[in-house]
Amino acid sequence: MPRRNWITEALSRIEASGAVVRASLIQVKGSAPREAGAMMLIDSADIWQTIGGGTLEYEIMQKARSLIEDSRDQPAWQRRSIAAALGPDMGQCCGGTVRLLLEHFSQAERQVLEGLEKLVVEDEQPLLLAHPVNSGPELAVAKAGPIGLTKGKDVFVAPRDLAMRPLFLYGAGHIGRVLAGHLATLDLDVHWVDINPTRFPSGIPEGVRRVIASDPAIIAGHAPPDAIHLVITHNHALDEAICHRVLAGGGFARLGLIGSATKKARFHSRLKKAGIAEDQLAGLICPIGIPEISGKHPAHVALSIAASVAIWQQELDVQTAGLVDTSPSATA
Repeated sequence: MPRRNWITEALSRIEASGAVVRASLIQVKGSAPREAGAMMLIDSADIWQTIGGGTLEYEIMQKARSLIEDSRDQPAWQRRSIAAALGPDMGQCCGGTVRLLLEHFSQAERQVLEGLEKLVVEDEQPLLLAHPVNSGPELAVAKAGPIGLTKGKDVFVAPRDLAMRPLFLYGAGHIGRVLAGHLATLDLDVHWVDINPTRFPSGIPEGVRRVIASDPAIIAGHAPPDAIHLVITHNHALDEAICHRVLAGGGFARLGLIGSATKKARFHSRLKKAGIAEDQLAGLICPIGIPEISGKHPAHVALSIAASVAIWQQELDVQTAGLVDTSPSATA
């Protein structure tokens, strides 16, 4: 599964503005906007990722920028640990308590960061980093897990990389154009496929890869087995060819097809005649989208599909953790 390396982003911000702060939620008790392990990068003018928004994030941004100012003449590896009760301290209604770690990175830490950035992940195992809670010690590779605060609460162990599930979006029509923007915000490795470059808009959302293919079914056949597929092309025959290739292939995480119950019945009949078994057909989700959003405008349809994808992400994350069975046949 592709992974996004936060250190790469941190180094680019050090290059651009001189320093950056990583803010991590290292402990959460009760209700909070995000889970333990959520992180963001903050420089003097911008942010990357989020720890949940609201007052908490705003206050942490201010503290991070103060740390950037205060650390100009300080030794390397400056850190601050902050505890906050979200109700009385932040005026948020979540009611929980959180502990955060702010880590300051500048040119002084650059060489170590570059070394950690280049480390190769083997066997798809996450590379865990040990983030000391106190100032002084260097960021280093963790000898072992689990993820979270160590027993002595002086080190926070967290993955270096953010896993990004591959998603293949077939079709660059009205709905695809709106949907691509939503998908770009969901930490997915998005491949946007269509048959002709003129079908794409002039601006492609950041993080989305444009794929031009005379036969998108070939692309579908080479997708990794943990990929999500969304089939919303301009042509029913093309939709059917892509669905057939995905269902007949070596596996997939989810397969969603835009359309009606009538289209689903027609596709089931045709795909069954083409050799797709009944248990395989159970993995074809049609129509895609959540029923609560029933509008037919492209903006409504795209939002409905994006909501379904977000739900699938949650299910698949649980499945990856080995907690429940959320295979396509179990959730269709």
